[in-house]
Amino acid sequence: MKTAVITGTSRRLGAYLAEKLSAEGYQVFGLTRQINPQQQYLTQIAVDYQSADSVMSAIRQLQQQSSIDLLIHNASLFEKDELHTEDTVSFYQALFAVHMQLPALLNQHLAPHIAKTQGGGLIVHITDIYSENPNPAFSLYCSTKAGLENLMKSAAKAYAPQIRVNSIQPGPIMFLPEHSSSEKQQVMQQTLIAQEAGFEPIYQGVRFLIDNKFVTGLSLKIDGGRSLGK
Repeated sequence: MKTAVITGTSRRLGAYLAEKLSAEGYQVFGLTRQINPQQQYLTQIAVDYQSADSVMSAIRQLQQQSSIDLLIHNASLFEKDELHTEDTVSFYQALFAVHMQLPALLNQHLAPHIAKTQGGGLIVHITDIYSENPNPAFSLYCSTKAGLENLMKSAAKAYAPQIRVNSIQPGPIMFLPEHSSSEKQQVMQQTLIAQEAGFEPIYQGVRFLIDNKFVTGLSLKIDGGRSLGK
């Protein structure tokens, strides 16, 4: 049985990817801040992303696996800068912890297990189209997502050819509940394929990266053309 490790599996994209890969026959381990009792199809490991000790404890559990086929860095924190004018330092540290420190530690300590995968293992960084063209309202978020993107490129160089490392840059795949109607309309007007596509296109991107063994160091935009705009 193949093994997948995904961060941020309690909701939205992480939950979707975990369920799809589990249905494919993967044994899925989910690193999550909050255990979801309804997700019986995966093994959940509670992690405080802000604590290196908590992350290392989870890593030791994962290192008990003989090999790991797939690692997906999905966990994310997405909030506007203006909400954190009074706690900028702690907010920035939280962004760094989830977008950069957590993936760096997982890559470093799980790489030997991923390299054991027959035919080569795969690491996928879920970044953002904002990592290349930042939104000033989310400048702190964007800068750490850019760091995650750069970390992917370093890892692709460091772990080749045994491990392939790529990123997926999502666009407006699924709006958050707090998005207003006007915000949604503005985004759609700036997107060439003006529709809320859902999580399936991201899963299809993961499948492409799994299946194509000659791809590493790639930043795959799945954004309906939003990064180009109109």
